[in-house]
Amino acid sequence: MAWCFQCGIEYAPNVADCLECGVALVDEAPLDAGAVGASDEDQLAYELHEWAGEARRILDQLLSEDGIAHAWQGATLVVRAADEVAVDELLTVAESTGGPALDPDAEKLAYEMTDWADAEQTAFSALLARLGIAHEFDEVGDLVVLASDEDAVETAIDAFESGSDDRPELDGLDGNRMMTDVFVACDRIRKDPRDDAGVSRLVELAPVFTGHRPPFGIDPKLWDALGERSADLVDLLAAGDTPEDELTAAATTLTEALRRLV
Repeated sequence: MAWCFQCGIEYAPNVADCLECGVALVDEAPLDAGAVGASDEDQLAYELHEWAGEARRILDQLLSEDGIAHAWQGATLVVRAADEVAVDELLTVAESTGGPALDPDAEKLAYEMTDWADAEQTAFSALLARLGIAHEFDEVGDLVVLASDEDAVETAIDAFESGSDDRPELDGLDGNRMMTDVFVACDRIRKDPRDDAGVSRLVELAPVFTGHRPPFGIDPKLWDALGERSADLVDLLAAGDTPEDELTAAATTLTEALRRLV
């Protein structure tokens, strides 16, 4: 069976998205809010109504992968207060990969995507996210965008269908090996922002990260966001005058994000 992580409705296995919420289904039944933590533990609630549904889905996936107990009350996330620091880090990752939310009051356009394979839809969604174009997929799989972004979306579709993203794709083994090496380098920098071996290795690997498409099975949005964060950290290191606490914070965030993939 499959479930909506937001409203908890159970669906048959062949259903992909929740008819009520319009978000992708998950393979495990979600928790009730009362089951998050022990009865004497404090809880925190995050109001994420302005987030795109895809960003909430990514956040739910990251929380599950990290074993962080959580529940959804609609678009409100409930977690243990004790997990606040870890959840805040995942919020940063998910928000950067999920793309901007659609303005609920703005005029919108829908593009029929039934002829596109799932992998193509995912890759195109990643492209729109990199371009900062707010978008969602509705309950029938149509792409919904703001009418004001029509020209930008048409240009993106033309570029995508012509194969303009000519970055080579890393195969699975090379991709996993590279992410492991980036993780090790960032972990060294997290412990010592001036670690020569860690800095040199990250400087070498960051262009590989951003210059390649993700291996099969890795979320393109997550891959691109991690690549951009790697490049940003290299820029901070190259500046020479970045405070060490800022370098440590950036390296720590990237290390924790990569930990789930290596």
